[in-house]
Amino acid sequence: MSQHITVLLAAYNGVSYIEEQIRSILGQTLPPDQLLISDDGSTDGTVELLERLQAEYPSVLRLVAHKREGDYQDRWDQVPAPAMNFFWLLSQVSTKPGEYILLSDQDDVWHVDKIQVLLGKIKELEAECGDDHPILVHSDLEVTDQNLNIINPSLFAHNGTNPYRNTLAQLLVENPVTGGAVMLNGPLTAYFQTPPKCCFMHDWWMALTAACFGTIGFVPQALYQYRQHGDNSLGAGTKAGVEQAAERLNRQKEVEKNYQLMFDQADAFLWQFCDRMTGVQKETLTAFLKLQRQNPLKRALTIRKYGFRKTLVIGTWAQCVTMPGK
Repeated sequence: MSQHITVLLAAYNGVSYIEEQIRSILGQTLPPDQLLISDDGSTDGTVELLERLQAEYPSVLRLVAHKREGDYQDRWDQVPAPAMNFFWLLSQVSTKPGEYILLSDQDDVWHVDKIQVLLGKIKELEAECGDDHPILVHSDLEVTDQNLNIINPSLFAHNGTNPYRNTLAQLLVENPVTGGAVMLNGPLTAYFQTPPKCCFMHDWWMALTAACFGTIGFVPQALYQYRQHGDNSLGAGTKAGVEQAAERLNRQKEVEKNYQLMFDQADAFLWQFCDRMTGVQKETLTAFLKLQRQNPLKRALTIRKYGFRKTLVIGTWAQCVTMPGK
């Protein structure tokens, strides 16, 4: 079976860092067959830079404009703009076996063997599960400052999450998958041909989908530099445990908003994929949605029964106390 590798890059006002990222992608030990870049209306010179790079790499780099039509119209209160850009890009690629898709942020830098390592992992899982089985693999990453000085050599050590927590119940409350760290195969990409009604972020939605209908694999190796700077859409968290729980109590309005997005995402996921789910999966989603209508004691019992636990015990406790009710 032939293979075809596509990298999807969502761009917006990224002129400061995007060229370095693109050259790290095209300089891989296993280069992609296509680098598809969707610009979301940049005004800082990003488009002109991308046009110059497209002329330099005409056989690989393809620049397209995100079309805000139909299901892909702006819905910022339900689907963040970067997520919608990625969902639109995913609608432009093949979903056949042998297709492999990676996502790229505009401000990171990939290690030279990132594609090769992730492809090796996904093919290992395809050998076990079949070429037509939906698979997502992801890796660790280095957290850096804006000048690529390493803050922490491991994102998971940095934010205290566990990449092996990948059941549906666990992923409903905590997402360890970072979009820039993933590779998807074609059969999984088939689930993303219609954008969700609501999602917290595209990588969380992808992780839920892979957990529900396929397999998630993890490579315990940092395969790129995750640059932290003032313009990041989402950055790497730094607090865990008691410190994080105390902070949550001090910013209750933001916490309530995030919980609402989490529940809206779960509701959208159940609505979109209900017909494909098993009875156990439907029960899990339904039980999760009921948490917002339960008191702390009842909530704690439901969390224990279905496994809606966070990595740290203190995080699970905080859910029972700070989760807003309806």
